[in-house]
Amino acid sequence: MTESVLFEVRDGAAWLTLNEPRTRNSLNEGLCAVLLGALERASAQPALRAVVLAARGPVFCAGADLKSGGGAAVSGAEGPAGLSPYARILRALWNFPRPVIGRIQGGAYGGGMGLLASCDIAVLSREARFAFSEVRLGLVPALVSVPVLRKVSRAVAARLFFTGELFSAGEACAMGLGYKAVPESDLDTEVETLLGTLSLCAPGALGRIRRLLCDVPEMSFDQALAGCQELSRELFESDEGREGLAAFAEKRKPSWAE
Repeated sequence: MTESVLFEVRDGAAWLTLNEPRTRNSLNEGLCAVLLGALERASAQPALRAVVLAARGPVFCAGADLKSGGGAAVSGAEGPAGLSPYARILRALWNFPRPVIGRIQGGAYGGGMGLLASCDIAVLSREARFAFSEVRLGLVPALVSVPVLRKVSRAVAARLFFTGELFSAGEACAMGLGYKAVPESDLDTEVETLLGTLSLCAPGALGRIRRLLCDVPEMSFDQALAGCQELSRELFESDEGREGLAAFAEKRKPSWAE
């Protein structure tokens, strides 16, 4: 039986690859359960500098599996009370302790857009197309909106949510959902270059930066100043901070970059 999500550690990152190309990596309960487990497994490995979300097949993720289960993995309509499997994945991505890199080929639709929006840095294939397609099925991008509205403006989201229209990788990058659009043949090279850059960075500091990106926009200005001042003091006194400053003074690489 084929694994629905492949797990591999390489280049200092955990690569989580959606592996149900025949269903265009649609979000069913089985795939969601395995992906959530893979995220938990990766988050428990402090030596990792990042997690990479990738997929096999012609489409990164086509959204909820409407042919099997009626979208219960996303909506939770047929499941127990509490968060649906998909909602738990979005929460795990939001709370992940390292940068989340997206390697996005083919395109993403519906719930797949929530995975894309949960990536800190998403590299898109130029050929990819995207859509918040729910409205054309009599649905709304409800859970999807949680990470998306933290990335794009209300005006942009309104047009795309209301119309369900297709848009290009270049447009996705312009609105902040993607970092860079490259030919599909260059996706791996671009992601590996990013990971090579992250290998120069302190693992603990990467995790703290991710929390800054998630938490500071939700704080008041004064709360952010107080919290960030305390964080700065803490990191200057941390083992990583001391090693980084010593390496700078001694004109050598810090231990994590050797």
